[in-house]
Amino acid sequence: MELQDIDKTIYKKKQRKVALILCLIFAAISLSLTALLRHYYGNPEGANTMVNLSGVLIGALITIGAFTRVVGRSYYDELRYAWNLKRQALKIQNHRHRWESLLEEGNETAAIVLAFYYKATLQIQSLEGNDFGYNDTKERELVFLNLCQEKTITPDPHSYSIDMLLQVK
Repeated sequence: MELQDIDKTIYKKKQRKVALILCLIFAAISLSLTALLRHYYGNPEGANTMVNLSGVLIGALITIGAFTRVVGRSYYDELRYAWNLKRQALKIQNHRHRWESLLEEGNETAAIVLAFYYKATLQIQSLEGNDFGYNDTKERELVFLNLCQEKTITPDPHSYSIDMLLQVK
């Protein structure tokens, strides 16, 4: 996965639009199904919790199914990129202590993975407007870069490959 520059305003606009449309679709389908299921299978005295829950769950499944069919379109490129970037950052985050100990030993792959992690995390936090997290990550990145400088390692986030994560499994 390569780091890309994406426009924050376009990303936010598309993210909000997609979330709103998905919520509206989900609400319309769920309410319709719930009413329909209550009509045919509901208890006239009340106590239709399971019928209502069934309508909501079926509505959620239909909404998710519809979204998975359209998410491959080019309109969603920025959203897919951010989603994949988050997943990669979380995979590294889950084993960050191991990567940091490898970096202490002078492992160049660990420097590349951590450089990618910091750049990815900063980009995600910037896209989502997380200023507090951004500043905190920026400070941790500076500590990381100083350590790399001490170890005379050049951390190149553009050299990152998903295959590098297999070293820590």
